[in-house]
Amino acid sequence: MFIKIFHVFFIHLATTTSSTTSTSTSISTSSTTSTTPTPPCTPTSVGSASTLYSTSSGSATSYTCFAYEWTSPTTGLVTLAFELRHDPDYWFLDDVSVYAGAVQMLSNTGFETGSLSPWARTTPYGSCSGIAGHVCNGSYSPHSGSNYLCDGSNGCADRISQQFMATAGEVYVVSFWLKSGTTGSTIYAQVTLS
Repeated sequence: MFIKIFHVFFIHLATTTSSTTSTSTSISTSSTTSTTPTPPCTPTSVGSASTLYSTSSGSATSYTCFAYEWTSPTTGLVTLAFELRHDPDYWFLDDVSVYAGAVQMLSNTGFETGSLSPWARTTPYGSCSGIAGHVCNGSYSPHSGSNYLCDGSNGCADRISQQFMATAGEVYVVSFWLKSGTTGSTIYAQVTLS
């Protein structure tokens, strides 16, 4: 009988010890998402096409919004370029953005630093006359803020461009505001990303 009682007591003790030493662990995880800011106008999907916009008309005499969804075909540096010619007036450009998710890929998007940098001006079609693309200041024609780009390149188009690092397959939302001066004899604008 003593052996029986001891055996029962031992089993009870082992069960109690086992139940008090067992633990359970729960792990909680959280995830974050990056969302692209809402574009200023509805974007048009252009796939991986290098030309986003082209016109030979100066009818947009008030600022017009343009937006595009562009898928990069490659990984590496790509160039957003504005080729502008206006005989004999100006093009006005402001608030240029390229977003990958929540990340702005460009710098000095509204030209508010007062300098063109890191935008670069080049003349791929030779030496143009008129007024080269530069940063203007004042209430005459910004879309927002105080500064904007004025480009009165005459005789041929000059090129205003900025580079950024792209990832193949990534979708980039490009937007900008463009305005033409008065109607001229030859007006041309082309926007490319490649």
